[in-house]
Amino acid sequence: MPPYNFPGQEEQDYDSAGYVVVPVPFDSTACYGGNARNGPLAVMQASRQLSFYDWESKSAPIEKGIFCMRELEPVRGDARLTVERVRQACEEIVDDNKKPVLLGGEHLISLGGVQACKPDSVLVLDAHADAWNELEGSKWSHACVSRRMHEEGACVSVAGVRSISEEELDYSKKKGFNVFYANKSTVGDVVKSLKGRVYISVDVDVLDPSVMPSTGTPEPGGLSWEQVCSLLEAIGQKRKVVGFDLVELAPIPFLEAPNYLAAKLLYKMVGWF
Repeated sequence: MPPYNFPGQEEQDYDSAGYVVVPVPFDSTACYGGNARNGPLAVMQASRQLSFYDWESKSAPIEKGIFCMRELEPVRGDARLTVERVRQACEEIVDDNKKPVLLGGEHLISLGGVQACKPDSVLVLDAHADAWNELEGSKWSHACVSRRMHEEGACVSVAGVRSISEEELDYSKKKGFNVFYANKSTVGDVVKSLKGRVYISVDVDVLDPSVMPSTGTPEPGGLSWEQVCSLLEAIGQKRKVVGFDLVELAPIPFLEAPNYLAAKLLYKMVGWF
């Protein structure tokens, strides 16, 4: 069997890679279901089953050069310092003129990627707005990540939303934080909201639980595989993407299909972006 990296490469070379995958096994701020810390390993294991040739794009994304780092060790009990560690790792990748690809782990790690890439716009695909100011007394929660990104100065759009609080809705109206509800917005609406250099963050709970049950906070009424792929492909064609991530896969024992779906989506993102 191929080794445990993404996407299961026998050999990989950092110097020639255009994309660097950073696995981050962190889920310390999870407030409902846990186990997202095991997401990176599950995706890497599932990726060993991928066909490197993508029949839809008629290309092999692996030819763009993918290097998978060893798992980045979180700072035990300190979400803020873990984000800082992610930021530092991603900054080194950006300085080497490569695109960082974060693999979580919980959604809070995405903040480190945004801080390093300094995009003009951020697109978050998520069932939740994740725009709380704080949760359970902390501003360093996965439920606050979109708001923390917005505070970095980027224009933030969250698409696929099926759950939002009054506090988050009020913030979106007052601060120009874009919310696109699942099955209520078009691909064109979302793409139009993104300006300049774009960072993309995909929380797997944007997908309907019927195809993605393996996540900590599932919400009914989600997007289909085809809808997510169509949106991401359109963004890749029309915008410059400077970094991206896939987060919140919480593997369920003996249920492999969601892990493979996540691995395939991340691999296709390399091709699109």
